[in-house]
Amino acid sequence: MQSQMKKPLSYNLRTPTAKERSFTIIPFSQRPIKESYLVSNMLGGWDFLTKEEFRILNSFNLDRGSPLYARLYERGLVADEHNIESLMFGYRTLNTHLFSDTSLHIAVVTTRCNLQCTYCQSKSPQHRDMNIEVASRVLKYLFEVRTPTVTLELQGGEPLLNWKTVVFLVEHARKFNKNKDLQLALVSNCVLLDEAKMKFLADSNVSLCCSLDGPQGLHDMYRRFPNGEGSYMHATKNIKHFEKKFGRKVGLLPTITKHSFGYFKEIIDEHLRWNQADIALRPVNQIGGACAHWPALGYSAEEFIVFYKNAMDYILELNKKGVFIRERMAAFMLQKILSRKDPGFVELMNPCGAGRGQIVYMPDGSCYPCDEARMVEDDLFCLGNILQEDYDAVIRKDNLLHLLESSVMNLWDYNSAFFPWTGTCPVVNYYTQKNFVPKIACSPLHKIYNFQFQYLFEKMLEDKENMNIFSKWIKKEVDHA
Repeated sequence: MQSQMKKPLSYNLRTPTAKERSFTIIPFSQRPIKESYLVSNMLGGWDFLTKEEFRILNSFNLDRGSPLYARLYERGLVADEHNIESLMFGYRTLNTHLFSDTSLHIAVVTTRCNLQCTYCQSKSPQHRDMNIEVASRVLKYLFEVRTPTVTLELQGGEPLLNWKTVVFLVEHARKFNKNKDLQLALVSNCVLLDEAKMKFLADSNVSLCCSLDGPQGLHDMYRRFPNGEGSYMHATKNIKHFEKKFGRKVGLLPTITKHSFGYFKEIIDEHLRWNQADIALRPVNQIGGACAHWPALGYSAEEFIVFYKNAMDYILELNKKGVFIRERMAAFMLQKILSRKDPGFVELMNPCGAGRGQIVYMPDGSCYPCDEARMVEDDLFCLGNILQEDYDAVIRKDNLLHLLESSVMNLWDYNSAFFPWTGTCPVVNYYTQKNFVPKIACSPLHKIYNFQFQYLFEKMLEDKENMNIFSKWIKKEVDHA
């Protein structure tokens, strides 16, 4: 049978006017916030609009000669032939993780620990120490990456229990570094710090971070020795000595459990007592060793949100009284929103920065794309072994690509007004939902991030003083006086 030729489709085409040809409105998302509309696009452009301004923008009835056009042009919501290059540059600056190699390299020098913290997510039933052969390969990976700025972070367990490998990594990282901006860091409970270790870390310019959950009673509730004794007095005695004798500031990191909720002021005041300018109010993930004790320490996203709001209100109140302290996650989010710069926080990358933003090396040489993945210790997330493969082979593993695909926010929450700045953790999503295709609206972390963005934008609208405080939070150098 002879096929019939179909008639071509006809369209009602018209020639656009000069006004319509001269610029384009970049596709945007919107969200009502207070009495305004937050509009944003994937390039990071955003602004608050009144109801009438939003009507004009949404109806594509924007007049190039109007003040609204000039404002939207400046805010990166409108493009023409003159600003397209700067808009692309802004996108690259906001998403530098898409154009660089792994910058954070975490060496788990031991899985042993001298404490038995109830909420420990990294607790391992197998006690393993990293030997010099594996440590040498870690350094090879560190200097194989093409990114100019790298950080080597030493973790555990308690890394001070494998002091020989710590010394080897620090000394040889400094010795063999030729052209990298190299940062060295160590995460410890600080209980095992002695004079010799303090001097070595200070002389080697190693940043030290210690867990401190708040006042002694709160800290000792979970961070205990095997005999049940709390670790607060031991840790703080060494922190005080290290700071006083060697002039080195120790970063403090609290873990928030359900028992923290009624003590947000006390937790913040404790950090101020230790002259901390930053505090990280991070929720506990229901992964690793924390799962066994989740009924005793865990909580819902909604419960954490109430705590976070109370804590942030108090932090802003302190700032308005002249006391500088900033919440770390809020500062990361504000850097992306206000400066359009990538702070390097893996879970706020899209796709997630697992593998690309950080990589974790275990004592036996096995490597994982992020801290959460190594805590789960599932072979599904293992990228291979650094004793057998080089960096380029590991970073191109299929399971890493599949992991990153499952974290692309364009698929899961593409119409969110917070889309330009947010991300998700595919490991936690998989571990809690048993699926690489996440139900993003059911993700506790996603609920928390959405609230945090909402809170920040609401506070920006609330008064100019909040905006001034936020601007100070994102400055590189801050006068704390």
